Amino acid sequence: MPICCRRSVWPFDDSARLELLLATEGRARMCFSAWPFSTGRLELQVSVETPPATETAPSLILPGARASHRANTRVSLETKVAIALGLALASILALGALQYRVARRLVENNRWVSHTQEVLRELEATQKRLNDADACAQSFVISGDEASLASCQQASEKIHEHLQNLRTFVADNSSQLHRLASVEALMGVALRAIQQEIDLRKSGELGSAGLAAQESSIRRSVGAVHAEIAEMQGVELDLLRQRQQAAAESDHQIDWLIVSATLAAFVLVGVSGVALHTDMAARRRAQAILAESEERFRMLVETVQDYAIFRLDPEGRVVTWNAGAQRINGYKASEILGEHFSRFFSPEDVRSGKPQRGLEIAATEGRFEDEDWRVRKDGSRFWANIVVTALREQTGRLVGFTKITRDFTERMLAERSLRESQGKLQASEKSLRELSLRLLRMQEEERRQIGREMHDSLGQYLSVLKMKLDSICRDSRSGGAAATKKEIEECTSLVEECVKEVRTISYLLYPPMLEELGLKSAIPWYLDGFSKRSGIRTTFELAEAFERLPRDAELILFRVLQESLTNVHRHSGSPTANVRLWRTAESVVLEVSDQGKGVPAGILEESTRDWVGTTGVGLRSMSHRVRQFGGTLELASTGTGTQLRATVPISTFVAQDRTVQTASAG
Repeated sequence: MPICCRRSVWPFDDSARLELLLATEGRARMCFSAWPFSTGRLELQVSVETPPATETAPSLILPGARASHRANTRVSLETKVAIALGLALASILALGALQYRVARRLVENNRWVSHTQEVLRELEATQKRLNDADACAQSFVISGDEASLASCQQASEKIHEHLQNLRTFVADNSSQLHRLASVEALMGVALRAIQQEIDLRKSGELGSAGLAAQESSIRRSVGAVHAEIAEMQGVELDLLRQRQQAAAESDHQIDWLIVSATLAAFVLVGVSGVALHTDMAARRRAQAILAESEERFRMLVETVQDYAIFRLDPEGRVVTWNAGAQRINGYKASEILGEHFSRFFSPEDVRSGKPQRGLEIAATEGRFEDEDWRVRKDGSRFWANIVVTALREQTGRLVGFTKITRDFTERMLAERSLRESQGKLQASEKSLRELSLRLLRMQEEERRQIGREMHDSLGQYLSVLKMKLDSICRDSRSGGAAATKKEIEECTSLVEECVKEVRTISYLLYPPMLEELGLKSAIPWYLDGFSKRSGIRTTFELAEAFERLPRDAELILFRVLQESLTNVHRHSGSPTANVRLWRTAESVVLEVSDQGKGVPAGILEESTRDWVGTTGVGLRSMSHRVRQFGGTLELASTGTGTQLRATVPISTFVAQDRTVQTASAG
C-alpha cells in the first residue's frame, strides 16, 4: 500500500494544509487534509476516491473469484485496514503538524524573550556608560589627570553604539521608539554638559561657583536620562513577563499534544485491530459458506443430464466435463479432457474456422449463442443450441469459457414438420379458394345458360302460345260463345304473367343487359324493377366517366347489389334505398344505404370478424364473393339506417383475365 505525504505551504502558517494520500492496491485513493489554526483547533477532512470500473464486456466471474466479487459489494478488508491505518497516520500527522505549529510559536516566544532581555541589557549598559563618562569627567576636574579623558571619550562612543543597537531592537515598538528618542535627546544634553565641564577645567576658567552650577546641570541631565531609561526598562520587563508566560503555555501545549498523539495512536491501532479481527472472522465464515456452496454447485453441474455444461481454456481445450455432456456428445471425461472442442464440429465447419469465430465473439462481446448441427462421438449429428460465455478475473483477464449445449433435434424436427404442415394447409386453403372460385364461375355460367334457354326457348314458346290465344280470342269475338271468350281471355292473362315471370327469373339469374351494356346500365334497370316489385324508392349516383369493368368484377358487384337490396326489402323497413358507384385508381366501390331500423348488434359485431360465421346466407355469400377476389365488405349501422360498402381491386381481375386467356390460348 503506497503512502505519500505532501503539504501545500511551507513553513506552516494559519492557512497551511497537510495532506496524506493512501492508495490501496489501485482500488481506492484516500486523501486526509488537516488545517491547524491559531486557536489550537484542528480541522481534519477525509475523502475516499474509487476509480471507475473498467468497461468490459459482460462475462462470468470464476467460482474461485466469487469471494472477492462479493466482497466488492461491501467495503473490502484491505480498504477497511487502509482507512483505519490512514486515520491513525492522519491523526498522528495532524497532531504533529499542530505540535510543529506550537513549537514554532514557542521558538518565536523564546526569541522575543531573548530580544527583550537584549534590550534590557543595552539599556543597562547605556546607563553604565553614562555613569562611567560622568565619573571620568569628575576625576579629571578634581585631579587634572589627562588619562581620565580617554576613558571618558571611550564611554561616550560606547553610549552612541548602545543607542544605535536600541534603535534597532525597538524598531517594531513605536512607544519605545518615542522614549528612545527622548533618551537620545537627554543623553546629548548630559554629554554636552560633561564635555563643557571638561573644557572649562582645561581652560582654567572653572571656579568654585561655576563648578557647583555645572555639576548641578550635569546631575539634572543624567537623572533625566536615568528616569527615561527606567521607564523603558519597566515596559520591557512587562513584555518580558508576557512573553515568558506565552513560552511556558506553548511548552505545556507541546507536552499535551505529545500525550494526545500517543493516546490517539494507541486507540486507533486498537480499534483497527479489533475491526481487523472481526472482519477476518467474518471472512473465514463467508469463505466456509462459499466453499460449501461451490461444492454443491459443482455437484449439481456434474449431475445435470439434460445440458452439456463444461469449461474451456482460452485456447478452446476442454477443462471440465459433466454427465449431460457425456450423454449428449458421447465422450467420457477421460476421452475428451484436454482435447480441443472443435471435435464437436463437422469437418466443413472446422475448415471454415467456425469454432474459433465463436470463441472470438464470446471473448469480445462476453457471450455467443448459436443453433447448428454438431457431431457426436459415433459420427451422428444432432441439432444443438449452444451458449458460450467468457470467464474473466476481477482484473478483466480472460481465463476461459463456459459452454452450455442442449440437444434440440426433436424440437427442430417438430418445428420443421409443423412448418411443412402449415405449408400444406396453406396450399390446401389456396386450392379450396380456387375450387370455390371455379364453382362460383360455373354457377354463374349455369345461371346464364339457364336464363338464356328460358328466354330463348321457353319464352318464345309462351309468346307463340299467347299469340295463338290472342288469335282465338279475336275469332271468338266475331262468332264464338261468350264463355269460351272469357276462358280464353283468362288463359291469355295467365300466359302474360307467365311470360313476365319467366323473363324476370331469367334476368335475375343472369341479366343479359349486364353482359351487353355493363354495370352502369344494368344497375338502373334492376333498381327500376326492384322499386316496382317492392315499392321502395331508389336513387343511383354514378361517377362521371365510369368505364366498363372486367366481367367478373361487374358480376360480383351486381350480386352484392342484389343481396343488399333483398336485405333492405326483407329486414330494414326503410322506404328508400340509395346506391352509389365510383372508381378509384386501384379499385371500384359500391355503396348501398337505407334509412331503416339498422342491423342487430350481434350480426354487426360478427361483421368485424371479416364476415366469418355471420348470421344469414346473404351476408355470407356477399362476403365470400368479395373476399375471393381480394376485396373487402364493410357494414356500418345505427338506429337511423345501415350502410354497406363493397370494395373490389381491379388488378386482381386483370391478372385473372390474363391467366384465363393464356390458358385458353394453350
